[in-house]
This record gives sequence, C-alpha cells and structure tokens, in this order.
Amino acid sequence: MKSGMKRKILLTTLLSILSISIVILITCQIDHGLGPLHSKISGRVYLQGNLPPHTDEIRVAAALTFPPRNINELLFSDMLQFKSGSKITNPSPEWEIYLPEGTYGVVAAIWKEDNQSWNISDVVGVFGVTFIGNVLTGLPQPVTIRNEHDVLDTINIAANLNRVNRDAKIEGKITFLGKWPENTGITGVGAFFDIPEKNDPFDYFYKNAALDYGVTTFIKEYDYMLRVNSSDTLKYIAVLWIDTSFDLNQIHDIGFFPDPENPDNPGMVVVPAGSSVNDINITVDFSKM
Repeated sequence: MKSGMKRKILLTTLLSILSISIVILITCQIDHGLGPLHSKISGRVYLQGNLPPHTDEIRVAAALTFPPRNINELLFSDMLQFKSGSKITNPSPEWEIYLPEGTYGVVAAIWKEDNQSWNISDVVGVFGVTFIGNVLTGLPQPVTIRNEHDVLDTINIAANLNRVNRDAKIEGKITFLGKWPENTGITGVGAFFDIPEKNDPFDYFYKNAALDYGVTTFIKEYDYMLRVNSSDTLKYIAVLWIDTSFDLNQIHDIGFFPDPENPDNPGMVVVPAGSSVNDINITVDFSKM
C-alpha cells in the first residue's frame, strides 16, 4: 500500500476516534463483557429555537473526559423522538444511557444534519450549562454513577437549536506560507461569536458558530465555506491546528481573518439572511508559529 494511501487511512481513523468529523455506528446497547448494565442516567432535553432544515437526529452523549480522546469514551443514547417530518412535535423528549460506575465529565446533546457525519462541534446543549443568546456559558456539571444499581433520572438538558440553524454562509481562501510542520495532525477553520480563550477547549466549542476540521493539509491554498446563522455577529474567523497527538486541548490558532482597517486585529463579519459573504480570506505564516 502506498504511503499516501496509508496516511489517508490513518488520518480518517484518527478523526473518527476524536469525533471531530466522525462516522460512527451508534448503538443503544453497550457490551462491557460483564453482562447487562442496570445503572443509568436519564432525563429530558428541552428544545428551544427553530428546527433547522435537513435535521437528521439528536442524541445525548456522555464522556468521562472532555474532549474525548477515544471513541469508547463517547456513550450515546438512542435517537431522540422529537420531530415528525419538518416539525417539532415533542419539545421535551426523554432519553437514557446505561453506564458503568464512574464520573462523567460531560453529558451533552448533539445535533446531526441529513447526509452528514456526526460533528462534535454541533453541540446544542450541555448538562449544567446555560445560554446567553446562542452562546453556551458555564462549566459542565459532572455526573457520577456510584454503583451498579445507581439510577439518575433528572439529568435534564436545555438545548438551543438556533446554534445549528444556519441559513447563510461565509467563503474565502486560506493561503499557507512557509513549510508545513511535519507533526501536523489536522487543520480546521472556524467562525466564532468571540475569540476563544487559549488552551480552553470548552471555549472553542461554546463560542463557535461553525467548525470544519476538514481543511486539506500540506498544500499552499484552500478554498473554504462555512454555513452560519445570519442572526450571529461573527467576531473571529480563524484557522486552527492540532499536532499528531490529536489532542483537542492542544488547539492552536495559526491565522485569522483581519480587520481591513486594522490588520493586527480580527475582522467582524455579519451575513444577511439567505446570502453569502465572500473573500473572508486568511493567511497562515508557518514561520510565525
């Protein structure tokens, strides 16, 4: 097998493990090799906002740590029964996940679009976290399963579908100057409501309007497109880089769309409903990393 093909297969596998752009088979039964589980968490997801077009499904996921480093850390509920066709018929669907003993650092509701892979950035609600507008705020509330018979049935999650109700788009070109680092793992581009705090992976997910970790690596130029919500003011559009550890805690911003009048500062973008804003171009200079 050629080295290029091996690298492509490895990258695809690691992306799946990270659940950044993941294609996974979700099952409601978890085989731990020790017989059926009796301990579980459950509750309701309280849906706010408008149902995005092309909505496929929503599920609740629990992870021991965030961000997850292994697909086995993501344990999913069944698909929530909240819609019929294009209408929300149940704004507070129930869910449950059977879990072994342990403390789970995050329990979140994740939205999925028709004919698209699961994307962990499409989080629409987190247990213990509230909203200011479309922005998540606060820290997740951990959930502890104390023994094999523990049942926690009030793990309720507020979910805002407007976070993923994207009726507009931004487009541009990313230009890469200099030599790509040999330890490049994945590269992405994101649009944010505000500048995320450095070394805070939660902030990158809370403040994002759209994230795409599919930027092709080891090239000179890349044309990107992000679908966004026209009601959002985008204060930061940036290129993100992670090394071959594929650790989301090690996200680096390596370039951003500049303010045309003050290129040292990020530019602000507002997109009219149903339209596209072009030429949101970003230059990455690897010599400055």
